Amino acid sequence: MAPTGVAVEPVDESNAETAVRFLAGWVVEGGEAEARAYLAEHVEPGGASLIARVGAGVAGYVAIVWESAYAGFRERGIPLLHQILVAEPYRRRGVATVLMDAAEQLARERGVGTLGITVGLFDEYGPAQRMYGQRGYVPDGRGACRGQFPLRAGEQVTMGHDLIVWLTKDLGR
Repeated sequence: MAPTGVAVEPVDESNAETAVRFLAGWVVEGGEAEARAYLAEHVEPGGASLIARVGAGVAGYVAIVWESAYAGFRERGIPLLHQILVAEPYRRRGVATVLMDAAEQLARERGVGTLGITVGLFDEYGPAQRMYGQRGYVPDGRGACRGQFPLRAGEQVTMGHDLIVWLTKDLGR
């Protein structure tokens, strides 16, 4: 059930500047110019961006990239949920669930059968790891990766945001 007062809408000309301000505050570090460039990479035809609104404010954002840079997804035609973010005051209130529901529905409407996402390996990503598992996302079988590259037995790495697992979900479920 959607939390009261949360509405998801696609980013378009009418709300792009609102999305830019949100991205500049929560996602990108280079200010509004970098946020505009980021958003430009996540609109049609290459992608889609959705925002969750609570009143006049933005509570969250999700982007889909229709053709993933990750070969494991691209070769199988699996789009990537590239970014999902909920602003701190709205976390653990169902906003991420509403955003993911909307993104998955948008993918289904485009005829997508499988959707992909990544999640980090350390504790900061614990809530996302649980949510993705509960939503039916499972590892794609390549194990832990540094970016797009699988880690090998005995390899030493420093834990960082680039250590991830690639996950997929069958949208027919």
